[in-house]
Amino acid sequence: TFHRQPAERQTYFCEGLRARAGVENSQMPATNGIIGPSLANFCVQYNFQVIAIALEVAARVTHQQSWVATQNMSVIFVGCILGQFTMGYAGDLIGRSRALSLTLCIAAAGAIGSAAASWGTPAAIYGTIVAFRLVIGYGLGGVYPLSATKAAESDDDDANSIGRTAWAFFWQGPGMCAPYVVAIILRACLASDAQALQWRLLLGLGAAPALLAMAFLREDAQEDHGRDAAAAAAAAKAQIQRDAKTKIFWRRFAGCGGSWFLYDVALYGTTLLGPTIVEDCFRGKNSIQDTSWQQLVGLSFNVPAMLLSVELLNRQRITAKKLQIAGFLLMAFAYALYGVLDAVQVNAWVLFAAYCFLNFTLSFGPNVTTFVLPAATFSGDTKSTMNGLCAALGKLGAVVGTQVLPVLLDLGLSYVLGACLVTCVAGALLTQVCVEAKAYETVLLEADAGEGGVA
Repeated sequence: TFHRQPAERQTYFCEGLRARAGVENSQMPATNGIIGPSLANFCVQYNFQVIAIALEVAARVTHQQSWVATQNMSVIFVGCILGQFTMGYAGDLIGRSRALSLTLCIAAAGAIGSAAASWGTPAAIYGTIVAFRLVIGYGLGGVYPLSATKAAESDDDDANSIGRTAWAFFWQGPGMCAPYVVAIILRACLASDAQALQWRLLLGLGAAPALLAMAFLREDAQEDHGRDAAAAAAAAKAQIQRDAKTKIFWRRFAGCGGSWFLYDVALYGTTLLGPTIVEDCFRGKNSIQDTSWQQLVGLSFNVPAMLLSVELLNRQRITAKKLQIAGFLLMAFAYALYGVLDAVQVNAWVLFAAYCFLNFTLSFGPNVTTFVLPAATFSGDTKSTMNGLCAALGKLGAVVGTQVLPVLLDLGLSYVLGACLVTCVAGALLTQVCVEAKAYETVLLEADAGEGGVA
């Protein structure tokens, strides 16, 4: 069996997956297979990023206490972790498209609720927003494992599943910039005294990409209705029990989930401190318009970074492992560069350029590879579940980053930069030890050998 040609091994493996899942060839998702996951990923980052500018606008018309920003970050990550685990498992039980549609519906309800249901006293308004951020977080959390798995399985060609998954994830980059574009447009179109309407529209429009993604997923979701959830649950439980007894399973989980954890420590800690870093560049407060433009410029560097990563993977110019290691090391260099320039007090625009470069490195490499590797590494009856567990471990890193790095900021920005640098080096080392160079080739070999569902 090991003498098959690569194309034959890939066909054999795809047929094996279908047979184990009890799904015929005609039922494999094809129509709009990549559009739905792409829109879902756009929705994720729009709703993650929009709260920062929405709260800044809201603060101009409604008094805002310090607990609002803190609780907002905490609850959305709690919701996200819960959603990643439970909805990832749901994807193995009821089908990827049905579960993805469900989790997008939850996210849309949270976005609409945060805009439409927040009235009354300042405490009531912000309390309602924070409560609905928990709902949004749960819905967005489910998007991570389900969109990755759905994109990876959206075509019979398993050889380029990493490329398809990376392309779906790319749309998180434009989604990250979109809230600031919307804020600038609303600022130009609405009167200056309509700021209450502006922040409500900013939050409520987060439902639009979720609803649009659900429309594209409708056909595939209907095909999932014949899935036997009880049989899928039994198969998933049996595979987890088999795989958990092997060392290779835990090494791969450490490689995929552990590197995602370390990456999110640096990413979300830096993102949270983004406005502080911009203020550090320009030594002062900015207007809404200035903040929107500066953040838009800084975040816009995410798009070419993600596009470059996607193209490298899609054209198979580099393995996901090497790209992840290179990305971690480039991030470490960017943190060191910003720290040195800040210490010598260079011109504000030079420092801002270093901040833009840092944003580029944060979206290059690990930002994409941590998302695609679980879908390429795990297979069979627990593919979506394990993807959810790795994503949940990543968001646990986000909690650590957003809680620990602000404490270090009290000691000085250099401490934050140093901690992030060490985290990135640790991520590169963990990737080298625990992540396989070409996960899909290992999957094919083990499928031929009949060694279980972990790949």
